[in-house]
Amino acid sequence: MTMMGRTLLLRRRIDPLILGGGVFLLGLMLGAGKVAFLFFALCGLYLALIRHRACRSAPVVFSGLLLAWSLWQIGLSLLRGEPVSGNRVLSYAAIELAIVFFPIGLCLVRRPADALATGARLALLALLVATPINYLMVGDRVGLGANEALFAFVAGVVGLAARLPAVRPWRWLPNGAGWTYLSIVPILLSGTRAALVVVVFAALADVLRMAGGGRFRVSWKLAIAAGLGLILLAYPASRMLSERFESGVSEVQNFEATGDVTGSVDVRLVMWKSALLVIGEHPLIGVGGTHKMEAAGEKAGRNAYMVTYYQHLHNFILDEAISSGMIGLGLMLSVFASFLVTVFRRTTSRGLREVSCLLVAFLVSFGSFHGVLLNEWTLIVLFGTMGTVLATIARQRHFRPEPDLKGTR
Repeated sequence: MTMMGRTLLLRRRIDPLILGGGVFLLGLMLGAGKVAFLFFALCGLYLALIRHRACRSAPVVFSGLLLAWSLWQIGLSLLRGEPVSGNRVLSYAAIELAIVFFPIGLCLVRRPADALATGARLALLALLVATPINYLMVGDRVGLGANEALFAFVAGVVGLAARLPAVRPWRWLPNGAGWTYLSIVPILLSGTRAALVVVVFAALADVLRMAGGGRFRVSWKLAIAAGLGLILLAYPASRMLSERFESGVSEVQNFEATGDVTGSVDVRLVMWKSALLVIGEHPLIGVGGTHKMEAAGEKAGRNAYMVTYYQHLHNFILDEAISSGMIGLGLMLSVFASFLVTVFRRTTSRGLREVSCLLVAFLVSFGSFHGVLLNEWTLIVLFGTMGTVLATIARQRHFRPEPDLKGTR
């Protein structure tokens, strides 16, 4: 056997471990997880350049639109003469460009969904231990060293990835919809209200499945773990969320009375209104990512200092529209639409379809209040999960189809 043959056989064994380890580390907000996903993106780029046949399994429409969107952002930024150093638009567009090749790079992973689901399930179990400890140490919102809102989004996506149907799940990490509910512990401790909706969406999907004649089963081990976690965290989590809700109401009332912004809720209202005015003046190509907050601040009157204090608008629709115009926004939305269309056209697996819909719904809901596409953590975990789902569907042409979630047949 040649050296290349031995290398490929070894890669067939270690690539699933790299993918599973990558999502596990991402869930714990450890930077090595980013490297794992970048590794597959580089492998995909290499194959695309050297072995064009490897691209046949790529999701053509999704990859093409993602490529067009990233190149549109990069091209606009360069044509505007925006600086390269510290340019968030360029760095995040580069990540999106790399993700184009990610599904191709998974060519040696026979069951991508198995690897991702296993790593995500291990991450959730680790978070059940790590986040309460972190909360006891800091006595405040938990982010495991990162921004709390971004951590909550990552935890939510990991909770959805754990829901993916695996062909050969580990015996003590069985398939099941209940994994998603474990993410409520890290999300509650992060104090991020917008992320709690992922559990609501998951519950809605499970209710609809049962109403349609399906069954819902949760491992008793998972049920005990989730129950203990909720009992222990009920008081601190409810107090934290209550305080944040009350502060939000107080901010809005003060803003209506004085016209001055004082916190995170009322400043969003001002930012969004100002951004809409800017978009109305520059609808096609926007004003650029490096100037958007300055432009929005000019429309905010006496609250301009609060608007320009932030780096983005905390709304992924407005962020894209003001940065890259309605053309960029159209390309961005078409990427996610094509993802869902590809999933529904190329697989009949209820589990894969369900996770895909929940993922996009969570993105839209959470992104309505946060710059979810303006951070490397969220970009990698989001598009990494999407790429894995698409790679799994591509494998179905060569191997037996993936099963649905346990108890949903």
